[in-house]
Order: sequence, then structure tokens, then C-alpha cells
Amino acid sequence: MGDPPGASDPDAHLLKDPLFRAYLAGRLLSQLVTRMQAVVVGWHIYEISADPVALGYVGLAMFVPMVLFGLLIGDWADRVSRSLLMTLSSVILALATGGFLLMALSGVDQVAPYIALTAVFGTGAAVQRVALPALLPQILGPTRLAGGVAWASSAGQFAIIVGPAIAGLLLILGLEASYGATTLLALASGLLWWRLQIPPATESGVAAGDSMVERVVEGIRFVWRRPLILGAISLDLFAVLLGGVVALLPVYAKDILASGPLGLGLLRAAPAVGAVLMAMTLARFPLKRRAGPLFLGAVALHGIATLVFGLSTSLSLSCLALAIAGSADMVSVVVRTTIVQLATPAPMQGRVNAVNQVVVSASNELGDFRAGVMGGLIGVVPAVVTGCVAILGSSQDLAQPKRAHPA
Repeated sequence: MGDPPGASDPDAHLLKDPLFRAYLAGRLLSQLVTRMQAVVVGWHIYEISADPVALGYVGLAMFVPMVLFGLLIGDWADRVSRSLLMTLSSVILALATGGFLLMALSGVDQVAPYIALTAVFGTGAAVQRVALPALLPQILGPTRLAGGVAWASSAGQFAIIVGPAIAGLLLILGLEASYGATTLLALASGLLWWRLQIPPATESGVAAGDSMVERVVEGIRFVWRRPLILGAISLDLFAVLLGGVVALLPVYAKDILASGPLGLGLLRAAPAVGAVLMAMTLARFPLKRRAGPLFLGAVALHGIATLVFGLSTSLSLSCLALAIAGSADMVSVVVRTTIVQLATPAPMQGRVNAVNQVVVSASNELGDFRAGVMGGLIGVVPAVVTGCVAILGSSQDLAQPKRAHPA
């Protein structure tokens, strides 16, 4: 008789590891802060300006810190405690959300100060994006990493579901309650990361005389010279860049679907519902072969689902379409994260993940900026539709080399 299921599975007892449980709790709190804040700021900015372009500037303000500091943060993440960097991230997020609270209490009704403070918040988020994934291999090691990625992705997607819903409810109580709650959560996450105290990763392979620039260039060169990592990082860049609709959700909730702040919370949470279901499916049935064709199919499905959302005037249909788009996106997330972390040695996790996050930020935040600007120029619905057409075209272009030059 064979062993019972999971008897020899190194992932079976992950949740019994206290360090991993603490990591999941910290990840959940930290990502709740960023997801709740995104909903509240988007609603607030659109209430003040009634201009989709202003929502695009919010995405740009989140993107700029990652471009300016992302690679530097990656170098730090390979040389200092990554849990300490997560503590720093939480402090920056708390200062930014506290600033939003003070401005809301003061009745500031100009867009520019909120955009500037969003850039501060984006700096804290940049630290989080680089240090958080790089910390996971250090806690679990290579043998348990695949299962840990699935659990961590599920925790992150749970935050994306719950965060926007909570933010939508808090917005009914007022902006002050919303910003106050995110500030308290940021402080709580900072305390948790401070108590975790994971030591710095080993610096083997990093020459003592290397300058910061040399170390950063080494991380970029490492990615560039490994086609598997480079392809995993860059393959879905254009799909997300062209098909981003998150920045326009306040417009849909307020003007097209007439569903108010609670509807906005549901729209923001819907992609994560699909993503969590897909993450659970991939954890149960891992992608062991034909990942490339499945990935391309997911890109096309993401484009079709987003197109349905763009044309929908029903809240329920819009949420369903976004959930399908989120499930398709999760395929690329799991594939990309697992490849990058398994193919990267521990001393370079920070720098390689920084390159990864700069590209992800480019696709997400610049995608928001593109959507906002296009929405202001040609209208919100046409902006979404044209982006979806471009996604479908890109998926066909990506498929052609696979047929012409089979692996």
C-alpha cells in the first residue's frame, strides 16, 4: 500500500512552520494596506477632479519610485535584513497614509498634493515589492518554495479581495475613516515585521570591493544572460501594459455602472476572486508541461474578458468578466514567480527580483497611466476596447515564434 497523500510531500506541513505563518500574516497586512489605499485614493481623486487623466497620474506617481529606487532597493535586499526592509516599508506607508488623513481632515481639495503624497506611498510600496518576494526563499529554502509561492500568492490575492471590499465599506463612513484604517494597518504590519527579525541573506558571490553600481549591473546582467528568467519577466509586459483598466474603475463605478464606492470595492476585488480560484487550482494541479501554450491562451483570455468588461453596463457581468481576467493573469504570475525564484541563487534574489518588479510596475502603473490618458482623450470605453484589441494582437504575435521555432 502506498503512502498516504502528502506523507512525503515537503509542502504538506508548511503552515506548521511559525516563520512561514508570520510571513503570511505580514504579507496579508502589508498588501491590505496597499490595496485599500488604491481604492480610497482612486475614489477621492476622481471625486475632486472628475477627470480620468488625474487617475492616470496616480498610476504614474506609483511607478516613478520603482524606476528611481527599485534597483537600489534590490541591492539593499541582498545585503541587509529583508524583514528590516519590510519594517521600513511599513513605516513609509504609515507616514504617507497619515499624511492623506491629515489632508482629508484639513479639507484639501486640490489634486497635486495627493499625487505628490502618492509618490511617497509608492516609495514604501516599492520597498515592499522587492523585499517581500525575496524574503520567501530565505524562509523556506528551495525544496519547499513551490508550495510556498502558491500559499503566498493566495494570501496576496485574498488581500486583493478583502482590501477593496473593506475600503468600499469604509468610504461609506468617510475618507477620514478610510485613511485612518490604512494607517493603523500599516503600523501593525511594521510591528510584525520588526518582531520577525530575519537575518541578512548570505553575501557569497558578492565581491567585497564591488560598488553599488557594479552590484546592480551584475543583477541586470544575470537576468539578461538567462533567457528563461528574461522571458518569464517580460512575456506578459505588453499584455498588462495595454490592457490595464484598474485606473478607470472609479469612472465605471461612478458614471457607467452607477454603483458607488461599494461597487468600486467589488470591481477592485473581482479580479482577485478569479485569481485566488486559479491559484488554488494551480496549487492542486501544478503546470508541469505545456506552460507556454497555456500562458498564451491565458493572455488571449485576459484580453477577451477585459473587452467584455469594457462594454458591459451591468455590475454583475462586469465583476464576472474581471474575475475571469484575474484568473487568466494568475497563470502568468505563478509561472513567472516560480521560475524567477527557483532559477536565482539566494545572494541575488533581491537584485533579480528588483528587475522583475520594475518590469511588473511598468506594466501595471504605466498601464494605469495609459488607461487614464487614453480615457481622457478618446473616452473611457474606447480606451478599454482599443487596449483589448492590442492584447489579442500581441498574443497572436507571441504565438507565431512558437510555431516557427518549436522548442
